[in-house]
Amino acid sequence: MPRGRRWIVAHTRPGTCFIILAAILLCKAPRVHAEDMRDLITNLWPGGILLEPPTSGFSHQPHFTASSLQGLDSLNSALASSIVTFSPSAAVGAFTFDVERGIPLPSSEPLGPLLAERARTIGKGRLNVAATYTRVRYTEFEGTSLDDLSLEFLHEDSNNDGKLGGGIFNFELETIQANLDTTIEQDVVGLFGTYGITEKWDVGVVVPLVRVYMDVKAHAEVIHYTGPPPVPPLTTHQFGPNSSPQDVHSEDEATGIGDVLLRTKYNFLRNDPKLPDMAIAGWVRLPTGDEADLLGTGETSVAAIFVASKSFGRVAPHLNLGYEASTGDSSENLVRYVVGFEASVHPRVTTAVDVLGLWRPEGNGIGDHIVDLALGIKWNPVRSFILGGNVSLPLNRDEGLRADAIWTIGAEYTF
Repeated sequence: MPRGRRWIVAHTRPGTCFIILAAILLCKAPRVHAEDMRDLITNLWPGGILLEPPTSGFSHQPHFTASSLQGLDSLNSALASSIVTFSPSAAVGAFTFDVERGIPLPSSEPLGPLLAERARTIGKGRLNVAATYTRVRYTEFEGTSLDDLSLEFLHEDSNNDGKLGGGIFNFELETIQANLDTTIEQDVVGLFGTYGITEKWDVGVVVPLVRVYMDVKAHAEVIHYTGPPPVPPLTTHQFGPNSSPQDVHSEDEATGIGDVLLRTKYNFLRNDPKLPDMAIAGWVRLPTGDEADLLGTGETSVAAIFVASKSFGRVAPHLNLGYEASTGDSSENLVRYVVGFEASVHPRVTTAVDVLGLWRPEGNGIGDHIVDLALGIKWNPVRSFILGGNVSLPLNRDEGLRADAIWTIGAEYTF
């Protein structure tokens, strides 16, 4: 969508750092307003925009209320549904273990991907714990800057002739334009635990701690009809002391637990001389996050992912392809895919490149196919402790609600 498009109605230990981050998220100040954050834009003008009543004649005061309510609600719903819910990154075993001594030995392979699964499991009786921090500041919606969103509200058909304007009813051609300067931020601390039940079967849990912040400043003005006669007087539609305010401002913030995930992975093929290692991974997403405050989806969903990976010396490509089905609206069902590789640049340093996609086959046309490029690095400073970081960059930034970059840092340890 081109810019300006209008919506026309129709030295601290790393583990300690993550604990501090989680505490900050959970102990933030209470929300600014009593309303649900999900309805922040709709409630900019509660009840819709009312104009100044004219001094004489019949009132045009309510003739934009339905249009303004519908327009605000449409934008509100589109933005709210586009805020990305937390997705699980992988806890991937980067080590083999000396069975007799129980100590980790570096693998000859890369240290594993950051935002994808690979077929290897962590090993029987092994426990992997991890924490990540992700920072998102959204900047564009459908290709338009969030500080330059524009809504146009149409007049109702006053004489019920099936059209707007015409003769003395040209006042129906006047509109209200609302310009919005919007800030949307998201911080997520992800806490992971993965346990190897057998050499080929892992189970795990992911608990996201989420903070969402929204701030909206809006200015509305009447766009007067300036076409051929008869031209309505400029006082027909105007703001005034008895109208809705032209300038409004609202902000809100919510912090809490997001949707918890229960995860599993089974590695059914490994060490074949020709075929890649293969696994089936999946999760159940529980609706533990408050949907009204944009902390969760409000629905249970189930995902199944096919995983293939293969190491060729220092380089290890991988592929993930799967489907996540929601128990709610089918428009929220997702096809997920990741294709990429890791490359070992040093026995203790691995870089990773991934293309990640989310596709909604039955979506509503807004952000139905999100594609990102992720660049990352993992570092093994000691034993089985790993530090990592990545940045995700939008490849189709005109789709849905997008950030210029999404940054993630993380740490993990395998016992």
